[in-house]
Amino acid sequence: MNFAGPDSILSTGSIAFGAAKLSLAAEPDDAAALATIRAALDAGVRMIDTALAYTTVTDESHSEALLTKALRDYDRRDEVLIATKGGHFRAGAREFPVDGRPETLRRHCDISLRTLGVERIGLYYLHHPDPAVPFTDSIGALHDLRQAGKIGLIGISNVDIGQIETASTIARIDAVQNHFSLYDERDRKTLEYCTEHGIAYLAYSPLHGDQAQRLAGPVGTIAARHGVSAARVVLAWNLRQSPLLRCIVGATRPVTIEDSVRAADLVLTEEDLTTLGRVRDFRS
Repeated sequence: MNFAGPDSILSTGSIAFGAAKLSLAAEPDDAAALATIRAALDAGVRMIDTALAYTTVTDESHSEALLTKALRDYDRRDEVLIATKGGHFRAGAREFPVDGRPETLRRHCDISLRTLGVERIGLYYLHHPDPAVPFTDSIGALHDLRQAGKIGLIGISNVDIGQIETASTIARIDAVQNHFSLYDERDRKTLEYCTEHGIAYLAYSPLHGDQAQRLAGPVGTIAARHGVSAARVVLAWNLRQSPLLRCIVGATRPVTIEDSVRAADLVLTEEDLTTLGRVRDFRS
């Protein structure tokens, strides 16, 4: 089976499905996970984000194996971009070492290719820069993987502007995946840099977990006015910040991802944006 997916990140829609929660739970429920992935596909999601590190204690590549099962009989799988990551892995219950050596990235890529059952991975990331390895060596390994036809698009995650600039001297960088949210805009300059230089920016944890609950007041007011969920309002705000921004939304239930996908259709008013701007006054 080969479903390397489309060659353009921006063609996959505004909301990507983040698969981490499906495998990092204390007791993963594969049946529920598969139902959620299929619901995401049925809702129009065309990018699924995973990583070698998203796995159970006993399974080397649990999340990627789930995606393979979910996509096996999906008749539009060629439209789906699978994004996965190497250089970071699970070692025991609580340890997640970083290893950006070229030989490790090549080995991790081969594991993902084998688990996904593909000849080429659509989008492949360096999950974390490794302080013990020259950054240029790690990026050079991704460049070599692309030259070998094993990956299509190159991404880097958890990076700053300087690292993006350095990486871009070695390979074309197609995507940056960092944390960005209404509740945490500390990476805005990186988002602006990516927008200026035509690099897709994938925002992970856009709902920002517990912080979103604590600040639900202003968001809840807007959600009630539109008759939508608070999560949909936050995602809609995120999507307004750049035409190159895409949100990675983790979900463990079909209803959650189905709701999130509809954020792309929510039009926030100037009054809404003013209210959301006041969230800054409450953030720690």
